[in-house]
Amino acid sequence: MIAIAALVLLLAPIPFRWTPGQIEVQVSVNGGEPLWFVVDTGADYSIVDAEVANALKLRRTPRVGREFADDVTLGIGPIELRRQSVMVMPLDNFRKQGRAIRGLVGADLFRTYAVTIDYQRRQLLLAQPAEFKPDPAAIGVPITFAGRLPVAEVVLAFEDGAEVNARVMIDTGASQGVILRYPFASSHGLLEKGGGTSTAPSLASGTLSMVALPVRELRIGSLRAGPAVKAFRQPTGSGGYTETDGLLGNDVLRRFRVTFDYAHRRMLLEPL
Repeated sequence: MIAIAALVLLLAPIPFRWTPGQIEVQVSVNGGEPLWFVVDTGADYSIVDAEVANALKLRRTPRVGREFADDVTLGIGPIELRRQSVMVMPLDNFRKQGRAIRGLVGADLFRTYAVTIDYQRRQLLLAQPAEFKPDPAAIGVPITFAGRLPVAEVVLAFEDGAEVNARVMIDTGASQGVILRYPFASSHGLLEKGGGTSTAPSLASGTLSMVALPVRELRIGSLRAGPAVKAFRQPTGSGGYTETDGLLGNDVLRRFRVTFDYAHRRMLLEPL
């Protein structure tokens, strides 16, 4: 087997810190000191913490109910993402967790490069999409897009024999396995199957409540996994979205070496 690392051309690996459930890299904003950002395929835009934006005197303008700063450069390892429109918001939930996270690296990184996440080696590997050649053993999963976010089809097999097809957003910013959104779970009668509750923090909506679902198996492409599957208990914040049926996070993704190849509308999975 030829390792993907040998096929990703030109750019040095970017080391990341694994805070169980999330991928953190050091990012400089407009040439400033390196700060810790979460790598998040579930973020339409990169996000800079409001305190950092104030310190760097980033000029902000309101847009679609949020504040944005334009013409921002994000330096990540050997690359620079220039002329970025970044969202500016206070990242209070990270502060409450005692984590020094000052931003998120969002969709523009993945729209510019083919990005391989090597969870075992704690590295990101980047290639120009035209130069990227995947490992022949990698299993391709087609992706579509909800706006700027990647979406894949999965099948959830329940312990009672029922099977449900779902369109899930692939979210490297989420530490969980699969979380189904309330409208989808409710319309399919899944909340009645659930038992046990938990919570998860949301950047925009505070803490959201979830119910565990008795799923025996997840199928994605030709691969099978046995993840923990939950559903939002209320249509609050992202739990109420209807553009996708749910999200699939790092508790599933970390079992593979994962490549996001947006240019060719595919995600590539190599079982570890």
